[in-house]
Amino acid sequence: MSTPLEETNREGLGERMKRYEAVTDQQLPDDQPAIIRVDGHGFSKFTRGFNKPFDERLHDAMVQTAADLLEQFPAASLAYTQSDEITLVFPATAAARPFNGRIGKLTSLAAGYASTRFNHHLAKAADLPANKLGIAHFDARAFSVPDTAEALNCLIWRAKMDCRRNSIYGFGRSFFSAKQLHGLHGDAIVAKILAEKGIDFWTEAPSWARYGTTVKRERFEWAATDALTGAEVISTRTRTKFQDVPWWEFNDQNLALVTSKFWDGDGTLPDEASSGKS
Repeated sequence: MSTPLEETNREGLGERMKRYEAVTDQQLPDDQPAIIRVDGHGFSKFTRGFNKPFDERLHDAMVQTAADLLEQFPAASLAYTQSDEITLVFPATAAARPFNGRIGKLTSLAAGYASTRFNHHLAKAADLPANKLGIAHFDARAFSVPDTAEALNCLIWRAKMDCRRNSIYGFGRSFFSAKQLHGLHGDAIVAKILAEKGIDFWTEAPSWARYGTTVKRERFEWAATDALTGAEVISTRTRTKFQDVPWWEFNDQNLALVTSKFWDGDGTLPDEASSGKS
């Protein structure tokens, strides 16, 4: 049983409290890929009053927040966002992870920073209800996976299984009641909409709703003038760019995207990529 604090035992008290903290402050190993997933807390209630089934204002704020998180966590190779969640992927590394991989530290920082940045970006959206300003917040979880293959499988899980299912069902609810869709899988819902409404989910729903959006870095050349000599100099800089990548296939190209810091080796972005944050 603990005893009242003695004046002579104050230094020992601090060390004892730190030991209690350490018991629950687990660490992510450096030699395995790691995932941080940030989720909107109570977003089913928060998003009431927004456009259904998809609201571009919400998605734009999520993409910009994903880009902010990628800059805040430079060891991450990419950020993938769909619906109200963002997945950050950290390849295995020979160096120490940020904050020594302490899960409590990483998740609290990710959730807090995502909350701040999402509210900042959403506040710039047009026609936003006043009661939605500054109240969105996120939670986060962090975990390791055995290898790069499982890191890719995590993205496939979020994109092919979760994003695809939710976007199809949300799209279907624009035309049919929950009772009418009960028991139907995704392909059946798509077929029902096409047969009865003449609308094709795969062409009418925006690509970001179908696939989610991936944010990675790209390198680009920047022309500037040397302040001393007046000569033009070319430097290489880095910025974030995003693309609606369908993480549906387990292949070498997607494995490379998981581990590479940039979109590709020479820093260029695929032709169909969208513009990133300014």
